[in-house]
Amino acid sequence: MYKKLVLLLSITMILVISAGSPLTILTVHTQQADLKQHVDEYFTRLAKNGFSGAVLVASEDGIILQNGYGIANDSNNSPITANTVFDIGSISKQFTASAVLYLEQQELVNVKDPISKYFDNVSSDKANITIHQLLTHSAGFTKDHFDDDLTPMTKDEAVQAIFSLPLGYQPETKYSYSNTGYTLLAIIVENVSGQSFTSFIHQTFFEPLGMNHTGFYNDSWVNQHVANTYWNDVDQGNPSEWQGPYWGVMGNGGVMSTVGDLYLWWQSIQNHTVLSREQADKLFTRHISEGSDSYYGYGWSIQDSPYGNLITHNGGGIGGNSDFAVYTNKDLIIIICSNRITWNTLFDIIPYEIKLPASDTRQQLADNIFSNDFSKLPSPTFLLAPYLVIVALVVIAIGAGVTLIIRQRKNKRNSL
Repeated sequence: MYKKLVLLLSITMILVISAGSPLTILTVHTQQADLKQHVDEYFTRLAKNGFSGAVLVASEDGIILQNGYGIANDSNNSPITANTVFDIGSISKQFTASAVLYLEQQELVNVKDPISKYFDNVSSDKANITIHQLLTHSAGFTKDHFDDDLTPMTKDEAVQAIFSLPLGYQPETKYSYSNTGYTLLAIIVENVSGQSFTSFIHQTFFEPLGMNHTGFYNDSWVNQHVANTYWNDVDQGNPSEWQGPYWGVMGNGGVMSTVGDLYLWWQSIQNHTVLSREQADKLFTRHISEGSDSYYGYGWSIQDSPYGNLITHNGGGIGGNSDFAVYTNKDLIIIICSNRITWNTLFDIIPYEIKLPASDTRQQLADNIFSNDFSKLPSPTFLLAPYLVIVALVVIAIGAGVTLIIRQRKNKRNSL
């Protein structure tokens, strides 16, 4: 009788404790195998609608699904696999931010330092811009210093172009997403470390963490399965064959990786393998508002989602788009890398909706997982700007037509 009572009390305590704990994805889906099947079916359906990319879904218990869907290269019909390498676009910024924090950890820089400490002859309007402001897109830059990711540009040319840009606002007074700021950070990393930026990132992060499928455009390591990139099914080439990265994209993009390597990167941050806890926490601190319950840390966006705290960043480049998301309160990690951006157009000219961008695909997947309803697929993202342009053109055309009619009537009257 006593043993039964103890057992009953133990079960009761477990239930009480469980009731007070946050729900994780595996309390909704009792078995990882079930969730893996649901997620796989979701992306298999998406692939039939045009999705092409690699996906990794994980919890604290490990990887739930890591798989590829769609085609990596239309010319030879090679499939995307779990180990396919993608251009990850602006997700690259988190490596730049982490490089700065690593140097600060070594007491070689301080995020409070003004950039005039690292550059000569900085104009007065920019001299007091801090590293922190560059990291948080609050330095005043509103324009890029380059025209195209693949346009050749040296470091000196980048510095000259950046410091020639007028500031759009007083530093620290607002947020404005800036590729230019992260290029300046890469230059600071290079100048302080005494290494090229790409070598520093390789030797500090990629190599010791075993990220063997991660590097930069045109790296000699690239003998992997790299996906070609496509805009509306038009081949933009293969990132492994692109020259650069030049100093237009350096620091703000130019990295290629796999979903598996990005997962290794996340684990290293959580385990404080390279960055201390104090430094890693700075990545995810809500330093400045992006608007609408979203904040920017250092190389990451931190958002209030329907499922609690969301740490995320997306990336888009010459082709394809990627999304890296961690729902910290729900124990869910979703990493999606796609090699295609597809949009519907009006008159085969004006784009009006993007089909299956990675961020929307991830958001719908999260909704499905937490609701345990996998019947829904993401809707194309509606682009308002083209419609406003069309409306403006219609108004202008109507106005011109009315003006013409009035003039014709006046001319007729004058001729009588």
